[in-house]
Amino acid sequence: MDVKTPLIIRELCGQRIQQFINGGDFVLAMDEGNQLFSWGRNHRGQCARDVTPEGVYLKPQLISQLNDKNIAYICCGFYHSLALTTDGKAYGWGDNTLGQIGCDLENNIIRQRIVTKLGHNSHENHYKSLFIELSAIGSGGFGTVYKVKHRIDEHIYAVKRVQIKDFSEEYIQRVYKEVRNLGAVRSEYCVQYYNSWPEDKHLYIQMEFCSQNLRNIVEVKPRWK
Repeated sequence: MDVKTPLIIRELCGQRIQQFINGGDFVLAMDEGNQLFSWGRNHRGQCARDVTPEGVYLKPQLISQLNDKNIAYICCGFYHSLALTTDGKAYGWGDNTLGQIGCDLENNIIRQRIVTKLGHNSHENHYKSLFIELSAIGSGGFGTVYKVKHRIDEHIYAVKRVQIKDFSEEYIQRVYKEVRNLGAVRSEYCVQYYNSWPEDKHLYIQMEFCSQNLRNIVEVKPRWK
């Protein structure tokens, strides 16, 4: 049955949802506490719920298996789902027919449980495989910003590296929340956010490169009397 007018999703009211990700006929949602909810088609276990004969869940439900995993990012394929934690662990569930979960399993379909694939690339492997570092733009108490050139699209970007190694989990979660808020901003007056990833106790944030800084703009701006 098609729904042609917007309806309130009552199960998510008050949950402070920060992000929605759509798969093929199913949806994942993440709240500000990094808890995941799922609903929709589940015939391959892509909602991380028991696979029922009907294969459909009409209402959002918490994925309790991931409650203590500190999920930072989620994404969906057509019939599978992936999640990345703040400490670099990757979790996958759903259709694994072609190995899209990244785990060697006898069963092609992952059911009733979260299957993990641990490990993460180093800063050297990921950062330098994607970007050519041109120069350091600036640094502060929490990190350094680099001017970089993307190896594939050849565009110039700014990448900020923020150290999160020695900070509390509460602080790390606040940093991730701020990054998600940055990703939600779309304005010609704000620096554009493109991507971010956690690796080796650092958070890397890929942003639009601005050739001018605020000081330069103020200095060259005509002074009106």
